[in-house]
Amino acid sequence: MIPTRLLITALLTLSASFALAEAPARSDKAKSIFDGKTLDGWESPSPNLWAVKDGCLTGGDGNKIPYNDFLCTKGSYSNFVLHLKIKLTGDPKTGLINSGVQIRTKRNPTGHEVCGYQCDYGEPNWYAGIYDEGRRNKFIAPADMAVIKPAVKLWDWNDYVIKADGKRVQTWINGVQGIDFMEPEADIASDGIIGFQVHGGGNTTVQVKDVYIEELPTTPGAPTWESLGGVEGQRAKLKPAPKAADAKPTTKRDISYNDVKGTALTAEEEMKKFHLADGYEIELVLKESDGIGKFVSVNFDQRGRMWTQTALEYPLDANENPAAAEAVYAAKSKDKVLVYSREELNALPAGGLQKPTVFADGLAIPLGVLPWGNGDSAYILHGHDILLFKDTDGDGKADKSDVMLTGFGVQDSHLFPHQFTRAPGGWIWMAQGAFNSGTVLDKSGKMTEFPSTRMARFRPDGTGFEITSQGPCNIWGLAMTGEGETFIQEANDFGYPVMPFHEYANYPGCADRLFKSYAPHFPIQEPDFKMGGTGLSGLALGEGDFRKLTPSLKADGLCMFVANPIISKLQTLAMHREDSRKMPREAPNGWRLEQAPDLLTSDDPFFRPVAMTSGPDGCLYIVDWYNKIISHNEVARNHPDRDKIRGRIWRIKPKAEKR
Repeated sequence: MIPTRLLITALLTLSASFALAEAPARSDKAKSIFDGKTLDGWESPSPNLWAVKDGCLTGGDGNKIPYNDFLCTKGSYSNFVLHLKIKLTGDPKTGLINSGVQIRTKRNPTGHEVCGYQCDYGEPNWYAGIYDEGRRNKFIAPADMAVIKPAVKLWDWNDYVIKADGKRVQTWINGVQGIDFMEPEADIASDGIIGFQVHGGGNTTVQVKDVYIEELPTTPGAPTWESLGGVEGQRAKLKPAPKAADAKPTTKRDISYNDVKGTALTAEEEMKKFHLADGYEIELVLKESDGIGKFVSVNFDQRGRMWTQTALEYPLDANENPAAAEAVYAAKSKDKVLVYSREELNALPAGGLQKPTVFADGLAIPLGVLPWGNGDSAYILHGHDILLFKDTDGDGKADKSDVMLTGFGVQDSHLFPHQFTRAPGGWIWMAQGAFNSGTVLDKSGKMTEFPSTRMARFRPDGTGFEITSQGPCNIWGLAMTGEGETFIQEANDFGYPVMPFHEYANYPGCADRLFKSYAPHFPIQEPDFKMGGTGLSGLALGEGDFRKLTPSLKADGLCMFVANPIISKLQTLAMHREDSRKMPREAPNGWRLEQAPDLLTSDDPFFRPVAMTSGPDGCLYIVDWYNKIISHNEVARNHPDRDKIRGRIWRIKPKAEKR
């Protein structure tokens, strides 16, 4: 089970935190529910996918799995302790190698799918957490991979223990606790079948044996699938999903945006496919050329020069191939940090900028870049390190580098440290994504554990590294006003595409397990407020003439642009400052969001805006990843449709008024 663009729940903000408990031993009261010989007591709508082999329940045979399928018990269980051994094998290059254990589940009568808790098990980083399969279609209790992953014997047998008792569900793999979850919703079925998933997409085989269950006393008055009215009744009890006209489905199975039709266009051809709001025009700033492409972000230095970086080495995840990842970081790799002069930018030539200065090269996937000083230095991410590169002889090229911070995790290459931002108080801010974890060493010698999605900050001299948020779930947008008021973006379309950033706060998403009891909890935006698609990647303030798109704003309101690479749009939000005491639902954080007309749409589905920056010239700069495939986890890293070369940078400006 993998949710689209790493979807993790934010609707559920109540979660109980318990001390880590030991896995319960199998008691004499436990009974076997698999005889080791037959499928008696088990059923599946796809008997061709399931068999008993070598004394094991076996799903798949190492060939491509066409769709998600589940082998389930015929009997129903409520409170219990479940013991089993599970083994998952397959080739990650072929797609997702993934499985899971369904509990308190009901079959969806309309197809192969099921509805209920899934205790996850599989690659790349989905172990011992709970995904709500077919019901809320979200991760409701992610496990800490920094804790649980070292306990997993990859491609081998593992002991899995699941305890469900009342509203509390706990998991353990090889004796290490994954999650301790308390269900906050009242109307969630407390009974159901048990099943095993073989996930579609990869060449997968899952095997399960030694399946024992100890039934515990039932919970008086607890809702059941029957009392809730089955699958449809259960779904009706939950908050309604957005209408199809308002948003595309956000379940993990809708990855059709990675299989769009058409062929790659030249930048000039792509430009003809754009549609802009009245009063604005677009220009090509930069396009791919020999050894240059796959741009990540845009920054400007004190001299008005434009900085960008390539990610030609992407994707390369250490959680899949650690040796290959380390080799790339140790070698002279393909990626570069590029600088373009203010003069060329102001007199933009036809076909885009032509004269880069390569400030630094030999890099690999440098997602974080921040020009510094007078443009003679820059903080740059490379592998486990953030380095300060310096040009000491004035030729525009770095000839010296110094490691300022080291020890960052490199498990997931689309979630490396990024959003490097010069911030008030003499700090540099940064963000990290959900599935990276490391121990950061700063210049003072202080070591800090740095797991999961967090904001963090450090001093320009490399000291003072500290974590400044818990969550949300992948921060691919950050915008700051001239007064220092800051906003961050939740990458998933959960209903809060823009959030005020308050240092040290808890934000719902990927790091709920790391919440601090004393930290303020971010109040989520109206959960039905959707932008469409399943992933957002970029924020930028609309100032000056761009505010004409949001005429309803008062002077203290903000115009905010949202990059939506899933549906190939630049969307516009009017952010109204409100009193949250008077509008606790619409503006729980002091802001009420209103969708305004889109700034840009495209008829070319390969247009993938992934970052935006307001330039010193008053233009809006857009980084276009230009790719058929936009997802990181849902599609094999080496898929032939992943474009490893193309990339464009565009800028939008108000049309000059006729006089």
